[in-house]
Amino acid sequence: MKQSFVFVIGFISTLLMVSCGGEKKAPDLKITADFPGGNITVDSIRGNTVYLQPDLRDTDHPWFYWYYAVKSNQSDSVRFVFDTKDCLTIKGPAVSRDGGKTWAWLFDGTVSVNEFTAYLKADEEIRFSMGMPYTQANFDAFIEPYRTHASVRLDTLCVTPKGRATERIIIRPTTAAKQKVLLTARHHACEMMANYVIEGMLSAILSDDPVMSKLRESTEFWVIPFIDKDGVEDGDQGKYRAPRDHNRDYDGKSLYCSTAALREQVPSWSNNQLKVMMDLHCPWIKGPLNEVIYLVGSSKPAIEKQQRVFMDQIAAHNEGPLKFDRAQGLVAYGTAWNTAKNTTQGMSSTQWAATVPGIKLASSFEIPYSVHNKEPMTAENSRLFGRDMAFALAGYLNQL
Repeated sequence: MKQSFVFVIGFISTLLMVSCGGEKKAPDLKITADFPGGNITVDSIRGNTVYLQPDLRDTDHPWFYWYYAVKSNQSDSVRFVFDTKDCLTIKGPAVSRDGGKTWAWLFDGTVSVNEFTAYLKADEEIRFSMGMPYTQANFDAFIEPYRTHASVRLDTLCVTPKGRATERIIIRPTTAAKQKVLLTARHHACEMMANYVIEGMLSAILSDDPVMSKLRESTEFWVIPFIDKDGVEDGDQGKYRAPRDHNRDYDGKSLYCSTAALREQVPSWSNNQLKVMMDLHCPWIKGPLNEVIYLVGSSKPAIEKQQRVFMDQIAAHNEGPLKFDRAQGLVAYGTAWNTAKNTTQGMSSTQWAATVPGIKLASSFEIPYSVHNKEPMTAENSRLFGRDMAFALAGYLNQL
């Protein structure tokens, strides 16, 4: 169960710079994570400096997701220092001044330190996060215009142990489908940038563009935007969840309702027509390998071949500002972190999908949190890359 954190600097002598001889008193600060996606642990507050770290309640591995709101009783600069390393991207924190609806990076340049300072206006709530959070409220706002679309049916894959619906968006042709596609995101609850790409893909697929209309005439889609719905809403890390996370839950007996439902329902739904399964993720918080969009190479040579064919299609339809770099676009199996050791907890979603009869392409995609080849990641350019992905998918399916 998500804990609620509310910390107030009151008139406690050890936490205040007491006003004396004209010296300015430290502000009273309210810090909270008591909202969907919220996550923080505040260790201490000393004057205008807050010491804090991510709440790792769901995992015993170090990870970096955090998201909180702060309000001050006076206008002043406040310093936020993380007590554990690797909590900030090279763009620093993302900031929202409208309750998490829109986000921007706090800094124009790049930073490497594990702290930041922000100016807070009196009585204004500001939200900070290591990325640009995406929760149920974002999805509800996005999907509303499409609820009456002739090709769309909103469905429920399963109901979580906490009573939340795991949405399934079904897009189907008016006649029998010739092929099927499965799109998933948020196997790891913290990996929010993937959802902006999903939005871009869906907006394109459901548009009036002739290429997309033709795609909808032949292809049925299942789209699961939140595999770990409870984790997303509760603000969990999700990655390395104990005893295993959602993306290691595809062999033996599944622990989670969404993974169990996919394993049970997809083979019969597919009926040898599932051609593509794409699972969207975000990588580690920063570093060269983690600051570029890439596909996770399959251990199966036939599927890796299809990944490279799809990469050609991305390059051919890459009109948005995030330019796909084919030379860096695949981390081949057996290199970097992509080894058998990485799946000792259990089989991943794409490893499982690769066993579904008729499948051609089963691939994870890594969408960076902050920059792609030095270009800052935003909600909008991530959506535009999703549009490029949708047209690449249409081109790929046309070649089968």
